[in-house]
Amino acid sequence: MFPAALFHRALRWLGGHWNRHRPRVPPAELRPARPSGITCWIPGKRMQGSGGYPARFARYHLRMGMWRDRARKAGAFAAEAVAETLWPTRCALCDIPGAVLCSACRSQLPYLDWWRACPRCGSAYGFVQCTACNPLALARIERDELPYAACTSSTVFTDETGRIARVFKDQGERRLAGVMADCMARAIAPDWPIDAIAFVPATVRAVRHRGFDHAELLAKELSQHLGTPCMPLLDRPKTRDQRKLGSAERIANLRESFRMAPGKSADGLRLLLVDDVYTTGATLCAAADALLSASAAEVRCVTFARV
Repeated sequence: MFPAALFHRALRWLGGHWNRHRPRVPPAELRPARPSGITCWIPGKRMQGSGGYPARFARYHLRMGMWRDRARKAGAFAAEAVAETLWPTRCALCDIPGAVLCSACRSQLPYLDWWRACPRCGSAYGFVQCTACNPLALARIERDELPYAACTSSTVFTDETGRIARVFKDQGERRLAGVMADCMARAIAPDWPIDAIAFVPATVRAVRHRGFDHAELLAKELSQHLGTPCMPLLDRPKTRDQRKLGSAERIANLRESFRMAPGKSADGLRLLLVDDVYTTGATLCAAADALLSASAAEVRCVTFARV
């Protein structure tokens, strides 16, 4: 894990720890009634209660909370400045100090050519004759047709894009999510009807190991780019890591592996399903099946890289 990512995680923990101890002013209906004429002491202030919760007491807590916020932001800025001085942010590909992905490396990424890609499954060179969604290819993944309406990817999976995905997921560089989501937003056709954004959830073991759900982070960043709400609709029970499995093992591992999260509904929604890498399509198909079985109107998919 990058040292800068460690510092950012520590700062987020400190911010949550500080806010946890911040005094909160209770709502009016929950404030205990106080008889008039009682003197209340606060450090540096003496106030005369007049029944109910003293207004000056509330103002004091609000001012203290404001100063705590300012102090926390100043401390976070100072700590980040120290971290950048000692361990500057480096490019995930060329290791040059500066941005998490420099403009030179970003311009040289193997972006997928839309005019040559399959309009249905997003295969890189399947516009004329697709070898990924024809009947023979679908038979290999034990399907008659694809459950989603369309799929697209922003880049072709190479050593460079694979390194970006590994640094993002396995080394905890969460700032790459913004760069990846920006590339994914450019790959989405402007005429796609999208009501909400869903994502392929990681396993509980993966979230515990990494400390975050990578697909959820991508979906939230993409939600800000598109102005569409992100909804955690799917739940994933315990399954094996897909990266260590072959094609047949992936299909067997993902049978009925997704279900709707408790209290969530996809009734009538046109959804955009987000994942990081498209390998065989088994994961996206299984997730799309779960959404369509929950009465979703339509599912379209987008990934950062396509194998």
